[in-house]
Amino acid sequence: MRPFKVLLLLTIFSFFSAKAQENAAPPKKAKEKNAFGIQVKPIIPSSMFRIVTNEFTSDNIDYFIKPQAGYSLGAMIRFGLSPHFTLQTDINYIKRNFSFSLEDTSFTSEISLRVVSYEIPVLATYFVRLSRDVYMGPSAGASFQFLPTNLYSKNEVMNQLSLKRSWLSASLVANVGFEWRTEEAGYFYFGTTYNMYFKPMFNTRIEYENAQQVTKTVYSNLKGDYFGLVFRYIFSPNNNKR
Repeated sequence: MRPFKVLLLLTIFSFFSAKAQENAAPPKKAKEKNAFGIQVKPIIPSSMFRIVTNEFTSDNIDYFIKPQAGYSLGAMIRFGLSPHFTLQTDINYIKRNFSFSLEDTSFTSEISLRVVSYEIPVLATYFVRLSRDVYMGPSAGASFQFLPTNLYSKNEVMNQLSLKRSWLSASLVANVGFEWRTEEAGYFYFGTTYNMYFKPMFNTRIEYENAQQVTKTVYSNLKGDYFGLVFRYIFSPNNNKR
């Protein structure tokens, strides 16, 4: 329950912080504009959001499945619903990296894995004007991830096979960020994002052939949760007037 509580508290805190700032800032009466943009999201492992190394032991061998840094690239479009609310949808290419390693007495071995997926989130954002050009925008919504293939990697003594649980998986998403809006140059957004999946992405089998040429087999899974930064550029809407 801890990740869910963090997600919920993050969204609630951001919403009420925005409301408090709204009372102290100039009112914004115009409806939010429809807009199109591009974005990049560096993905960062974070223990705060349960994105940690999966450690387990079998037959006195220690196994480690470690999430590593990755990135997401994509485009977004959002629709103004009211003076404060927008509805946004993206299409993103995601590349995530994992390492599989083991420790058997004094021997260690490691292999890497690259996970490529495609994601379509749908988010509702509440924008509040903090100053003439700066806005705060907490977002929440759902996301759908498409996994195109199963994954296999190996070295001389170990291999892993990750079988996707489904070609489509769903998650909850929470974003918190700030947007600087200019009349001619467009909008510049910086924030953070947390994506919490309901189920693991893959069921994983790890095989290891020890010095006695005995094959050891263990099973685990690969989770899809990620935390990252969001850098977004939004092209200035044609009807953007203050």
